[in-house]
Amino acid sequence: MASFFKIIRLILISAVIFFLLLTAISLFFPSHVRLSRATNLAPGTGSVLQQVADLNAWKKWHPFFENKEFKDTSSLNGKVVKATTDSIQLTVVLATDSLVTVKMQRGSRIVSSSWRIINYTTSDSLTLQNYMDFDFKWYPWEKFSSLLLEPSFGPVMEKGLTKLKTLADESAIHPLTY
Repeated sequence: MASFFKIIRLILISAVIFFLLLTAISLFFPSHVRLSRATNLAPGTGSVLQQVADLNAWKKWHPFFENKEFKDTSSLNGKVVKATTDSIQLTVVLATDSLVTVKMQRGSRIVSSSWRIINYTTSDSLTLQNYMDFDFKWYPWEKFSSLLLEPSFGPVMEKGLTKLKTLADESAIHPLTY
């Protein structure tokens, strides 16, 4: 019977040491991660951010929201700036000529996603940058989950930027009215 308790004690001590080791390793991971993608646009397509600032237009270009139905929407100046779908609350928190920031919230997890037009005076094109900001608590499982951001969100961001670029090229040929 005494050897049984020794084995149980060894297992418990090993589990605690393993958890402390994982926690120590996770402390080397950043608490804030920014994932970024960019594409170049032809000059004169800077109005592409109008597609981003209107959540209803996301069905045309955002791969995750293509077939989603928005509920509980709020509009401002004819654009949907707040919506809910699949328990994700989307809110446009900033919309200017060069930057649009959208807060995405599911439960207590908040992710900030921004699209920015960068205009270089020495270049004949514009750059459309999309970046997502993630904040993590100190918990080891949260910190280790940050390793999955790149393969999970990177391809979706690239596909969305490609669709936005296509929409921008089409609107340069056939200007959209807003």
